[in-house]
Amino acid sequence: MSPEASSDAARRSPVRRARWHRREDRVGYAMLVPSLLPYVAFALLPISWLLWFSFQRWNGFSAPQFTGPANYQRMAGDEQWWDAVLNTLKFGFGRLIIEIPLALLLAYVFFRGVRGGTFYRTIFFLPHVLSPAIIGIIFVFLLRETGGPVNQLLTGSGLLEAPVRFLGEAGSALGSLIGVAVWAHLGINLLLFFAGMMTIPNELLESAALDGAGHWATLRHIVMPMLAPVTRVVILISIIGTLRSFDLVKTLTDGGPAGSTEVMFTYLYRFFFEPEAVPQIGYAAALGISASVVVGIISVAYLRLSRSGRTAA
Repeated sequence: MSPEASSDAARRSPVRRARWHRREDRVGYAMLVPSLLPYVAFALLPISWLLWFSFQRWNGFSAPQFTGPANYQRMAGDEQWWDAVLNTLKFGFGRLIIEIPLALLLAYVFFRGVRGGTFYRTIFFLPHVLSPAIIGIIFVFLLRETGGPVNQLLTGSGLLEAPVRFLGEAGSALGSLIGVAVWAHLGINLLLFFAGMMTIPNELLESAALDGAGHWATLRHIVMPMLAPVTRVVILISIIGTLRSFDLVKTLTDGGPAGSTEVMFTYLYRFFFEPEAVPQIGYAAALGISASVVVGIISVAYLRLSRSGRTAA
């Protein structure tokens, strides 16, 4: 091959490679389209719809009327909405400070070995299989003031003289809601922690045992640091799930008594679907956007804090 032909081939080679890479990119994008269509149809379009109607006044029947930021201005002065946001934060904080440490301790107990561990793990996981709405209906029956099995047991055994209004008073209703939520979601977090512990090398545990470390020292200095990535994921999932709670609250307390357990998504539901009033879909859309922003801000803040803590360590 002559020197001129060699130089021409060398010049054409990068061009051919660039064309080949562009063709590969087009094929890759085309293969992504089927997986992106459901995301567009069931995520982007509903979010866009919600955002558009948050600037409208619409009852679902007459023609929508553009009102600009009027719905958001109304929301800013809606004390019931901010009470619902505060209740959501109380509910989430109360659930997390009980659920996460308890799930971690139980997972460690099963990890160290207990007779019938598989059976007990299954028992703890079973509530997660049930729908939150079904769990709420079951506990409405169990916690009734009159004729409820829990009150019958407490009063019949002599522990209490009068039935407890688990769902009839503000403080006890929120506490009952937190307790039922912990019972419903403890099992899945327990299994996630347990699965993370199974990846810890046995050599570390054996070395700790040889050095005389007890269970608490092993959990604190070996297991918990090794579980840090799993713990971050578990807490993040729990935060998002708690802030988005609806089914359990709706069926167990329906926001009562007197709004003491009203959370963000049960409150905005009333403006979408409340049968006793004319739907206010525009205002409900604004509340939905704001609730999503609250969930996003808290989730991002937690991620930043966890990352900064990991960097500092």
